[in-house]
Amino acid sequence: MYNNSPTVSVICLCHNQAKYVQAAIDSIVTQTYRPLELIVVDDGSCDDSVQKIQQKLQHIPSDIVLKTVFIDKNIGNCKAFNRGLALATGEFVIDHAADDLLLPMRIAEQVAAFCQAPPEVGVVFSDVWLADENGTPRRTFYRRNRAGKLLEKVPSGNLYIDLLHRYCVCAPTMMMRRSVLLELGGYDETLSYEDYDFWVRSARRWQYWFVDSVSTVKRELPRSHGKKIYQRGFSLYRNTTLQVCRKAAALNCNTAENEALARMIRYQMRLCLRTGDWTNLRGFYELLQQINLLGMWDKLVALPILFTRLC
Repeated sequence: MYNNSPTVSVICLCHNQAKYVQAAIDSIVTQTYRPLELIVVDDGSCDDSVQKIQQKLQHIPSDIVLKTVFIDKNIGNCKAFNRGLALATGEFVIDHAADDLLLPMRIAEQVAAFCQAPPEVGVVFSDVWLADENGTPRRTFYRRNRAGKLLEKVPSGNLYIDLLHRYCVCAPTMMMRRSVLLELGGYDETLSYEDYDFWVRSARRWQYWFVDSVSTVKRELPRSHGKKIYQRGFSLYRNTTLQVCRKAAALNCNTAENEALARMIRYQMRLCLRTGDWTNLRGFYELLQQINLLGMWDKLVALPILFTRLC
């Protein structure tokens, strides 16, 4: 496998995940694939994550290239990932959260898919087990029957329009060409989360390739970033989505793309309405005006904006 096999860099990001980080590292080093580069980045943890990481790294196999970044103060996921990306040398990169697990064949399967895919494919992705805090699987991201057969068609290829309006790619399963990340300048460090922004910017130019396998275990934790998006008091996450929607509006080339974006904007407007986030509601409303897709229903949803102006 070493002969002419491309190196894969796995960037394992940790922030206060002492309970899970050792298992996450184990799942990386026990991959069937080599050559492998492991880059562990601790983003200012204030629990005993650093101690757990250092204990585990004493027993890393010698055939794995190991690099570490220990950041004194929490700087956020996007900046921390970019610190790891700056050290990466692999042709392909995986962004791996320290509370998730890679299944043993994941990297081998995804590298094989890249080898078969046309050069315009920039991202390979697959399916995931969504699990509880103990890592016990509950369901897959994509609907499957009891025999494991897919019950829905997973989009593959040019996904730009799909990704504008729905989260149809399972982010924890992505393997990315490092050249794609470098072309984009890594993750946008002004944002509070990275998935939607990466999807929009990368899919504008690169294709996505789906591998029909369950390759990863993702723990669904009650305090995860994904859940904060739907809570009051976390307008920062919705503001990130607004910023990405504005980027997408600038990238769009036709009415079909704007209509897809409008679907995402309307969904976000409903979230803003539900959480009382009037500032971002106004931003999404104005963006609909900008792309000339403002309808009567949108004006009704945005009525609280008028009341806040009158108060």
